[in-house]
This record gives sequence, C-alpha cells and structure tokens, in this order.
Amino acid sequence: MTTTKQMIADAFSKAFNKYFYNELVIGKLAHSEMKNSINKGDEVDVTMPGMVQLFDYDGGDLPDAEEATLSTCKVKIDRGKAFHFELSEMEEKMLQNSQDNPGKMVDLAKDYTNDAIKQFAAAVDSAYANLYTRAGHYLDDEGEAIVLTADTAKDIFAYMQAKFQRGDGKGHTNWTDGSMLCVIPPEYQFYLGKLDELKYTESGKTQIAKGYIGTLCGWEILVSNNIAQPEAGVFYPLFGVKGKTLAGGISSDLNTTFYTPEKNFNTCYKGYGLYGVGAPRADMLGTVKVSAKLSV
Repeated sequence: MTTTKQMIADAFSKAFNKYFYNELVIGKLAHSEMKNSINKGDEVDVTMPGMVQLFDYDGGDLPDAEEATLSTCKVKIDRGKAFHFELSEMEEKMLQNSQDNPGKMVDLAKDYTNDAIKQFAAAVDSAYANLYTRAGHYLDDEGEAIVLTADTAKDIFAYMQAKFQRGDGKGHTNWTDGSMLCVIPPEYQFYLGKLDELKYTESGKTQIAKGYIGTLCGWEILVSNNIAQPEAGVFYPLFGVKGKTLAGGISSDLNTTFYTPEKNFNTCYKGYGLYGVGAPRADMLGTVKVSAKLSV
C-alpha cells in the first residue's frame, strides 16, 4: 500500500512533469522527451519530427507509399541536478489533506518545488544555449563580435531570415512561417526596444510564451538570461525552428525518497533529475557573435 509520504513524493515528480516545459525558454527550440529509468552516462534516442520527401510526377499511378522519415538523435545523459528539503509537520498535513484530489495535491506540491523546477529548467536551457557552436548559420564581424546598435540589431534578424529561407536551393527551406524562434539576452532586448516595431505593442497572442517580447522579420523573440556568454560582454543569441532544431532527453522520474532525521519530527525529501542535450539539425540553427553594452 502506498503511504501518504510516498504519495507526497510522487506528487513532487508529477508537478515537475506538469510544469517543467512551461519554464523552458531556449528549450522551445528543442524536441525534448521525458525518459523513464535512465542513469547518468546513458545514451538515449530522441525521435525528432518527421519529414516527407516529394518526387517528380508526370501522370499515371503513384508509386508505393514510402514510410515517413523519422530522424533519431542520440543524446548522452551526462548532467544532473539534485534537491534536498524539509517539510514541516503543518506543510505535510496540508498535502495529506489533499490526497483525495490528486490534481490539487500536484498543484500544492508545485508551490514547494516551484523554485527547484525553475532552476532545473534554467540548467537545461543553459545546456541548450551552449550548443551554439553547432550552428549552421553563423554571423560575426570577421571573427570579432558585432557591436549592437538598434539598426544592426534589426539587420541581424533580416540576415538570418534570408539565410533560413534560402535553404539548399532544391526546394528545401529551413523556414516555416509561424515556427521561427530567436532567443536573445536582455542586453540585446535593450537595443531592440529602441525600434518602433517593438515599442509599446501588444502581442495579440492568446498564450504568451515565457520571455516573449514581440515579432521581428518573422521571428518570434524570447528573452533569456541563459544565452551563452563564454567571453565577457559577448553573447550568442540563437535562431531556429520551434521543437525541431535541438534535442533533449530529460528524466521524468525525480527519484524522490523521504526520511525522518534523528531528533526531528519533520520529514525530509531528496532526489535528483538527469538530462542531456544535442543539436541534430545544425542547418536549422543560427547564432551571432554580438557585443551588447548597456548605455543610455
């Protein structure tokens, strides 16, 4: 029989699974899969969205149907985050009282794990951000960072739009209307905020993605503190396609256990989550080496 304490531990994992994706920003570029029963060092398969190939047609019967191509990306689970916290008797009692309503119990558990969920998502986002080195479309100023102004900040968006739309010249393009996403640091947002297109505008979107500030040159723009910054004052904003550019494997089980310390009536909960990331579609990934100093 499942004990109440185990139900509380399970509720923490369910809260993580329910709310984790909402906290991702750079992860919006990725197809991330929650994986069961994974260990650190495992290599897991992440199935990326499929593609259908066209062929020349000159009339008559069609050939036999080909199976839609699904690409698989192997991702190594090489990182993890752990948590360890204590619930007072009163807090545990509140969770116990909601055990007949699993949905409410998960929402209550989220209140206690919200900060941990945000930190875990930020760690995954940061890992995605550092895949900028795999970018198929790369822009800089002859090896140096492009110094941002309002004009150059906009020009970069137009440049990346053209790069993604060009494709391979055979009809294949990496541009999908309504699915193009750019993630920038707050410093870049400062310069974009000088443009009339992004001043005092309402988005008109029914559901606002976390970090969303507007659209420019067909790119939905999200802001994240986790953009790669390997050099002081230099950033690498990312351009790509929602859910298709990057890949992630994330443990769905937080491996939560509970115990009561000696000379203490409160219950402690501890656990860990594992993850790994990859960049299977470098042709759908763009980055720019920019320098963005804040000055008024």
